[in-house]
Amino acid sequence: MSTMQNSRPKLRASERGMVSIMTTMVLMIVISLIVLGFAQVSRRNQRESLDRQLSTQAFYAAESGINDVRELIQTEINSGAEIPEKTGCTDTGVGNFYGSLNPDIDVAKGVKYSCMLVDPSPTKLRYSNVGTTSVVVPMVNKDGSNFSQIKLDWQSKVAGSPTAGCPNSTNNVFSATGSWSTTCGFGVLRFDLVPAAGNSLNAASLQDNTMTTFVVPMRAGSAGSDSAVDFAGGSSNTTNRVGLICSATGCSFTIENLNQNAYYMRITSLYRDVALQVSATNGGGAAIEMEGAQAVIDSTGKAQDVLRRIQVNVPLRATSQNELSDYAIQSTDAICKRFAVMNGGYYDNDVTGVTSTSGNRLCL
Repeated sequence: MSTMQNSRPKLRASERGMVSIMTTMVLMIVISLIVLGFAQVSRRNQRESLDRQLSTQAFYAAESGINDVRELIQTEINSGAEIPEKTGCTDTGVGNFYGSLNPDIDVAKGVKYSCMLVDPSPTKLRYSNVGTTSVVVPMVNKDGSNFSQIKLDWQSKVAGSPTAGCPNSTNNVFSATGSWSTTCGFGVLRFDLVPAAGNSLNAASLQDNTMTTFVVPMRAGSAGSDSAVDFAGGSSNTTNRVGLICSATGCSFTIENLNQNAYYMRITSLYRDVALQVSATNGGGAAIEMEGAQAVIDSTGKAQDVLRRIQVNVPLRATSQNELSDYAIQSTDAICKRFAVMNGGYYDNDVTGVTSTSGNRLCL
């Protein structure tokens, strides 16, 4: 009896294998999570790369739309016709003007410009680069009412503190270009503003009514600055040099008390190029839609499911820059200027034998 009891196997609880099983399971979970993480990162990077490629295609599609509309507008301008407004993606304009546009660039790959909007009379005119070559800005109110104010906003293209070295007064600021402070990011903005309404314009009236003003940027705390001046033309133009305190982000200047519905403005920035925005309001303070200067083209490009939208201000002629030399004389009459200079004096053909005795040999 005792022998049979002794021969039974003795069962004893043992957990020595559980540690290995748990360790293996934890490692498998960790490795699975790592693999899933790498797979997710790989898929995200792949998608980002694809999105960048599609975004570039969509941007180029939007640019293609801009170029198509610009060519269409230029053809219409050359024929002397007006540019109709395009207010919706499916709008084809007056007389199906925009119906000839072909938005599909690559049908197989789903690349096209999906929406095109055109505003030929915007409330804001933008010029990205105004420098020593003047920009000509025609300003005609679309609804025919009179201008009340014209506002000029321009931004510096110099990083850092663009007003630190600007003048603190308007005296003796017209120095040589090389002497302009490197820490003043703004140039001296010159504008010539002349009324252009009516059919009785002539050289004398244009000269008598032109307002020429130099707006000098000034640093903070300077005395004698103005943010606005009244329109004054010809001999009454007493504000031909004004100071304006600019901020680190830009300058803003207003011309007030205007009373016509059409003006022409020529703008130059001396010493430094600037980015300029021109806007205007009527007597009621409402923004004026200005025609004849620029058209705003709003184009949306699409590549599969990626969209890119760009907006461009384009001139309604070949260029906004003055096509004549800013330092030349233009006249409808003959111009004759003859003089002779020699040692001891200056002789004028109209005053024969008269010799200059002043310090300047070219002055009598």
